[in-house]
Amino acid sequence: MGALPRAITAVALLFGMAALAAPATAAGDHIDRLKLTGIIDQVNAAYIEEGLATAGKDGAAAVIIQIDSPGGELTSMDRMIKAILASQVPVITYVSPDGARAGSAATFVTLAGDVAAMAPSTNIGAASVVGSGGEDLPDTLSKKITNDAVARIRELARDHGRNADWAERAVREAASISSSEALKLSPPVVDLLAGDTAELLSAVDKGTRPDGRQLTFDGQPLPKLAGLTVRDANMNFGQQFLHLLSDPNIAFILFTIGFYGILAELFHPNFLSGTLGAMALILAFVGSNSLPLNVGGLLLILLGIGLFVLELNVTSYGLLTMGGIVSFVLGAFALYTGVEPGVESVQVSVHPVLIVAAIALSLVYFWVLVRAALQMRHRAPAIAPMSALVGAMGTAQTLIAPRGIAYAGGESWSARSRDAQIPEGSPVRIVEVDGLELIVEPTTEEAPSHDV
Repeated sequence: MGALPRAITAVALLFGMAALAAPATAAGDHIDRLKLTGIIDQVNAAYIEEGLATAGKDGAAAVIIQIDSPGGELTSMDRMIKAILASQVPVITYVSPDGARAGSAATFVTLAGDVAAMAPSTNIGAASVVGSGGEDLPDTLSKKITNDAVARIRELARDHGRNADWAERAVREAASISSSEALKLSPPVVDLLAGDTAELLSAVDKGTRPDGRQLTFDGQPLPKLAGLTVRDANMNFGQQFLHLLSDPNIAFILFTIGFYGILAELFHPNFLSGTLGAMALILAFVGSNSLPLNVGGLLLILLGIGLFVLELNVTSYGLLTMGGIVSFVLGAFALYTGVEPGVESVQVSVHPVLIVAAIALSLVYFWVLVRAALQMRHRAPAIAPMSALVGAMGTAQTLIAPRGIAYAGGESWSARSRDAQIPEGSPVRIVEVDGLELIVEPTTEEAPSHDV
């Protein structure tokens, strides 16, 4: 073996030994805290997915998901659970503050955490499956969904050494339990009871829960967390606004506004009611989870572009432009809160810088077009209405017998003679207007000169 190959081999061995001797990647210097509040919908599902992904990329030591939710729809719940189980950092689910609850779908999310904790005076459970309006499902469908949910929640509880029997009762019997009772069962429903975040992190650092079971992440002990900076990763403004739409009352109001807005536009076109109605309907479908978030965002952007284009042809005194801006911005918010690939059939993820640039470019572009259109309109020669032609002079461009073409008022018109034939080139007088046709009669007066 030559000198160069031997040197390369020696360097490779040194790097290999260094890699083996090096300790595991050190934990980060901060903890990210996500807040799961209100109804579980596709907006906060995307928020949890993005928050966990960001924590993994930024090297967070752990993520705390602070939960206060009555539950929500199953599809969004499944997305949250998948994101928690696939997280690159430990996930601590924490039902907090005092008086909070993890109801229905939020029970599943809580039990998916590597560590599940509750604050005093909180409760968890009542996870029976019901319809979107809270109604009972048909018997066969209810059994199918309930059995699937039971299998899911038992597996989550069993994998983390928690009480799978109680978890099943939470689904089948809508059982609910307080935080103090949840710790007394054997095995417990959750791992720890903590009054605040500092107490929670200190309890996690003990490494075991009260019954002696070790707290782990991917089979390894959790890193030390007490004393690390807890960084709140809140929803952005767009996410917060879209999340409000999940309230059934707001969704109902939006549906009502949308329906009557479109109806008013059909009977009394005014652009205002139609614009508001279209936006309200799209937002209502997004809020009720009938329309995927990204698809709703695309529709809002298309609506905004359509309003910009309509502004070029209709005088709305800026109303359509304002509607287009609002629609475009709302659509951009929806796209910015897009989910990871593979979750929805239509996937769009847009960087916020591109959103701002697109909005600015669109405004400048349509401002230039509107300005040019207005200038052209002001420069265009004014054409008198047909009624103003009565009494004016013209010229027969063709033989009028009794119908033909006459030139008057700077334009060529369909013309009709009441009595005599009028030869081509003869002067005529307009005596009446019938729809879009001029009623003319021959005259001896000279018609104004024109270029044919």
